[in-house]
Amino acid sequence: MRKLTAILLTIVIAVSICACGTVEKDDREKKKNGATKELTEGMASGSSQSKTPDEAFLEAYAAFSLGLMKECRKNGYSFVSPYSAYAALSMVVNGADGQTLSEMLTLLGLPEDGLNAYMLALADRYNEEGEVSVANSVWMNKPFEEDVKESFLKSVVDYYRASVFSADFTNPNTVGEMNRWVEQKTKNRIHELITQLDPMGTMTLINCLTFDGIWSDPFKEDNTKEADFHNEDGTVKKVQMMKGEAENYFTGKNYTGIEKYYENGYCFRAYLPNEGTTANELLNSLTEEQLVKPGTFDGKAYLSMPKFKFESDAMDLIPVLSALGMRTAFTPGADFSRMMKTSSVLISEVIQKTYIEVDEEGTKAAAATEVGMKCYAVAPQPVEHIVSLDRPFVYAIVDELTGAPLFIGIYE
Repeated sequence: MRKLTAILLTIVIAVSICACGTVEKDDREKKKNGATKELTEGMASGSSQSKTPDEAFLEAYAAFSLGLMKECRKNGYSFVSPYSAYAALSMVVNGADGQTLSEMLTLLGLPEDGLNAYMLALADRYNEEGEVSVANSVWMNKPFEEDVKESFLKSVVDYYRASVFSADFTNPNTVGEMNRWVEQKTKNRIHELITQLDPMGTMTLINCLTFDGIWSDPFKEDNTKEADFHNEDGTVKKVQMMKGEAENYFTGKNYTGIEKYYENGYCFRAYLPNEGTTANELLNSLTEEQLVKPGTFDGKAYLSMPKFKFESDAMDLIPVLSALGMRTAFTPGADFSRMMKTSSVLISEVIQKTYIEVDEEGTKAAAATEVGMKCYAVAPQPVEHIVSLDRPFVYAIVDELTGAPLFIGIYE
């Protein structure tokens, strides 16, 4: 596989859930500061088996990634993290059953045991010592803690290396403690992922994915000059254009593109649409195979690309996931009986925030996804050869070992 550099990928996923139950009182200091306490010790069985991502995983993940990005684009979003959403939903799968489970597994493209095994392998691959790091956590609301099934907690601890916390959702300090955990795990790039907690929520699940690295062949700062970027509406914007070499040049049906490597097995890939084709048209025409194997490679390329920084507002992914076929989980017909002993819950919100910064040294990216869940009694939210990247283009951050895109976006 090819060699690549720096990017910080931060993926944060939060899942809030509602139900009924009881929990022991926390000590006075914890209650005063936010009433959270870690309960992870002793929950892991250590018997779970991992499975190295293969063609079956890549096929399923690529289909999910491309579908997610296409639907997000229809809703006006230009940069998303498929991995963030995929990991969040994969954890929730362990509590789903019936039609709810069937729809989720269809969307994710794998059987549950295989899904968990693949995600365990990736959790171990993306450890906190490498360029990419993963951190997962489950925050149970104290009054409902006893209603959460132990088998569900063991699954997320075993397969997702999750930490489990007891939390007081009525204490205003708890939101701050959760957000500080997120900031720590995302190297201070994701802030205020949690804005408020429902007192009737049963739990919040959070996933953080980060990536740090350096270009294998960094751009020279002296070569960065102001240049024109041509928008599709005919306007021209001045940008700081970096110039250097891309290790791979490729061509496809209606695009040309490049791969520029980061260190230790990651790359930045850009798809530049041919003249007369918009970036949206290119995105909509891309296939799963083109996302994994972009085209015919033909040597290196001299590259010009913008130095840019982008941070999204919160994106509502419920309409996106519904359009992709995952519908029952958002309705009173949702079945999460493997998650809760007595309570009936449904997913009430799926929110993602993203961040990316590309400069001469490398790339930093971040994503945060929150999945909120409510009791049935609570009304749900409605479901509804020289390459110059001087015009809108599609891009992805790719794990070269698996071929899986961790981030996909359109620069414009």
